[in-house]
Amino acid sequence: MPGPAHETLVALLSQRPDLLDLLLRTLGRVGLPDDVAAADSTLRVANPLEVRPDLVLVAEGERGPWVVVEVQLGRDDDKQRRWLSAAGVLLDTRGAMGDVIVLTHDASVAAWAREVARVAGPGGTRLWLEPVVLQLTRVEAERLLATGNPELALLAAWAVHDQRGRDAQEVVRAVVEVIEAAPDAQLRQVLVQAMISMLGDPLVAVVREMLMNPIVIPPSPAYLALRREIESIGEARGEVRGEANALVVMLEARGFTVADADRARIIGCDDVTLLRRWITRAVRANALDDIFVEHNDAE
Repeated sequence: MPGPAHETLVALLSQRPDLLDLLLRTLGRVGLPDDVAAADSTLRVANPLEVRPDLVLVAEGERGPWVVVEVQLGRDDDKQRRWLSAAGVLLDTRGAMGDVIVLTHDASVAAWAREVARVAGPGGTRLWLEPVVLQLTRVEAERLLATGNPELALLAAWAVHDQRGRDAQEVVRAVVEVIEAAPDAQLRQVLVQAMISMLGDPLVAVVREMLMNPIVIPPSPAYLALRREIESIGEARGEVRGEANALVVMLEARGFTVADADRARIIGCDDVTLLRRWITRAVRANALDDIFVEHNDAE
């Protein structure tokens, strides 16, 4: 199942295709076609087959340019046929060949992505799709940081999101400095939240330590805003986890068998208000369905 690093980047690029264009151009690649925007990423090849790339960008109208974007953190050999299918559907329906862009931070995944969509029939027929593979390594991260653009700096943090060594820590520190220098306070808060969402715990600890150290970042309105943002995110996450655990304990204490699917639903819920509503229902419920069903009447 996709994790926070995957989902955060997909959400960011879905809302900001122009940032993908800027990333491509900054790293010396061909930018996106003009006027493409996010579209429904479900591509129906033939009922009931569906192909769901992470992001599909198309120009306005039924015909014209298209781009498929995949954020690939690991190998997935199903992509052999899915990338071919997606490209084939879009080529047919849009009347033009577009691009399949794969974003990854891993060298082995980058090598796999370049080769996976090659198939051959028993008689020698060959079908070959070679995507545009954009591997974000430490080198690319430094190029993104050199622009001074806080949004590109966020992508530099993504490049090292699952690492914990000194090099990754240096990248994250540099990212925080670039974001802290952004004049727009709202943008700073959004980028910090996105960075915390995508980083692993060791690098989140680096961010926290850096922002709480007045020697590294002197006290300023920007510093205080970033610190409050980190603290509020941590408090919110802790509150949600506490309510979810309390609900599971209550259900088990009342003798309910909490199936894996129900447990995942509870633990995966990030709405503290909804969790509290479930807890209220659990006090008097006769069945689990009574807890999760939504009523029209007031609770």
